[in-house]
Order: sequence, then C-alpha cells, then structure tokens
Amino acid sequence: MGIFKKRSANPQEVPTLICEYSNPETYKCIFLANYRNLPIKLKLQDTSKNDEKVAHSLHLPSANQFPIIKDEEFTVSGTNAVLTYLNIKGQAPSIHPRKARILAMQQYWIQVLVKIFQPLIEEFKFNDAKLEAILTELSNTIDSKDYILEEFSLADIYWFAVFKILEDKGQSQVIQKYQHIANWFAKLKDIAPNFDDLTQKVAA
Repeated sequence: MGIFKKRSANPQEVPTLICEYSNPETYKCIFLANYRNLPIKLKLQDTSKNDEKVAHSLHLPSANQFPIIKDEEFTVSGTNAVLTYLNIKGQAPSIHPRKARILAMQQYWIQVLVKIFQPLIEEFKFNDAKLEAILTELSNTIDSKDYILEEFSLADIYWFAVFKILEDKGQSQVIQKYQHIANWFAKLKDIAPNFDDLTQKVAA
C-alpha cells in the first residue's frame, strides 16, 4: 500500500489541524486554510505529548512535529507538508508563482524572515538597528503594492503570521511604524476574514 490511502466519501468530514498555541507555524496554516475557503477543525495539543501515529504516512523521524493535518485516514506533519496540502485542498486559487523571479524572491523573503528576522525578535531590545534595516527594506519592497511581491505568495503568509504574533503580544508598533507594512498587513486581514476569529483560539 502506498503513502496515500483511499478516502471514504463523507461530505461532513473536514480536516483537523493539530497545532500549538501562539506559534507562527500554526498561524500560517490557519491563514492559508482560511484564504483557500477550507473549513478546518482546530485541535490544540500539548507539544510535550508524543503521538506515535501522527507522522506514520511519511515515516517522519519526529512524530510530534507540529502542525499536523488529519483528513480522515490521511495524516501528515510539518509546516511545509501541511501548507502544501492546504494549498491544493481548498477552493480558492492555489498559490503557485509561475515566474522564476517571483518564485525566487518568495524564497528570498522567507529566508530573511526565518534566518534573520525571527532570531532577532527573540532579543527584541538588543537588535533595534538590525530590525529597522530589515523592516525598512521590506517596507520599501512593498511600497504601494498589495503584496510583498507582484502577486500574493507564501512570503506574505509567512511574514503576516509573525507580525500577527507580535500584534497579539502587544508589539504592534513594529507594524505601525512602517506605513507600507501597516497597509499591507490590513489588506491581508481582508483576504482572510475569519483569521482573527480562528486565531483567538490559539493565541496565548
């Protein structure tokens, strides 16, 4: 038998997203599911608990790698795998940049976020100059556009998730200080209108 199993036809079943409280990876998945008009059930789980079955479909070495998506008999874990699944599963147009330069810049901004920006905000008070340089470049890149790139991309979702965590923690000044970023942040809330309601359940 292969990795993927045959689904039983049941229109009442919706995927379950098992996730952590107040985690950017959780916010990314919730945003994409909402954007793609995909109903999901949220299940919050203590990450110290180990579920040996959550990654059995891909035989992942880390069994409790959150977030996790369960859709009937199908289970997969890890942000990239879950985002890929949600990006195909929903009803709205999927996010697949077709131009090489847009795809490359999407990955560039994701790397800047994950490798540089997120580590810096762990020591927020000690890295103001570096943070300002990154946010200034991001603001200039957005300028008057609706999105970070020429079209909506995963870069928007990744950055939005981290900014939303900061907002939830009372650090919205990081966003409001840069008008282009503030405008972009507001526009992204509009394209995922149920996001705030869903994330209230996972904000801690």
